[in-house]
Parts: sequence; C-alpha cells; structure tokens
Amino acid sequence: MESEELLQCPYDKAHQILESRMQVHLGRCRRNHAAVPKVLCPFNVTHILNKPELEFHVRSCPDRKTFENFCNIDKAPTKAGKPPPVPEYQCPENWDEEPRVNTYNPREYVSEAPILRSLNGAKPSDRKKFRQEERLRLQACVQGI
Repeated sequence: MESEELLQCPYDKAHQILESRMQVHLGRCRRNHAAVPKVLCPFNVTHILNKPELEFHVRSCPDRKTFENFCNIDKAPTKAGKPPPVPEYQCPENWDEEPRVNTYNPREYVSEAPILRSLNGAKPSDRKKFRQEERLRLQACVQGI
C-alpha cells in the first residue's frame, strides 16, 4: 500500500491532511475559519489562496492544462493532425418495418381472461352486481376452455 503525501491546510498551518482527504477537510475547515479572506482556484477546489496570489496562481496552476484540454477537446491535436473519425453504427433492426401491433388494453384482457377480479371502493349494491357478473363471466371462461 502506497503512503499518501501529507498536505498542509491553507486555513490552519497546524493541520496536516492526507491528499485524498483534503477536499473533505477543506469543506469543514472553511466553516471554522469563515473570517479568513481566502479565494478558490478556478481549476482545482483544493487550491486555496490569498486574494493577491490568485492572479499569479491562475497563470501557473498545474491543473490549468487539464481544464483547457477538456474545454478544447474539438481543437486537440491528434497524431495525424486530423480529428479522429466518427464511427458509423449500422443496426440491422428497423422498427419502421415491423408489422403493426394493437396497443395493449389491460381492462379488455382481464375481462376475457380467467382471472379473479374484485371491486374496491364501490357501494354494496354495485359490489353485489359486480360479483354476479363475475360468476357468469368465469363460468363462461371455464366452459369455453
């Protein structure tokens, strides 16, 4: 297991933080030192500086190159000097050529299938009528099979 580098907290010089934990620590330490006038680097949030140092740091920040490459990905040079070819995807499946299929209606399907149904939230008279109709429907389904 590799040993990580310890970094010094920009808010409190006594804090020595592992590089992997620096961003979490800075979020907490920033709240404790709200009165300290510090600014964030636009390229890396773990770079916290005094206001007069920001302009120089922005010009020399090691993360600036990564940021600019990300922003200018279309202009990035390639080995041959040409942009990389865009792959063409060929799909043998064409949904426009598929035969038309009727839409699925669950109420219509259940009314014809041998499935037990119940009626909730209706008046007692409506439930009684529904149960009688269900008995007749299920008898017809069983005899039709």
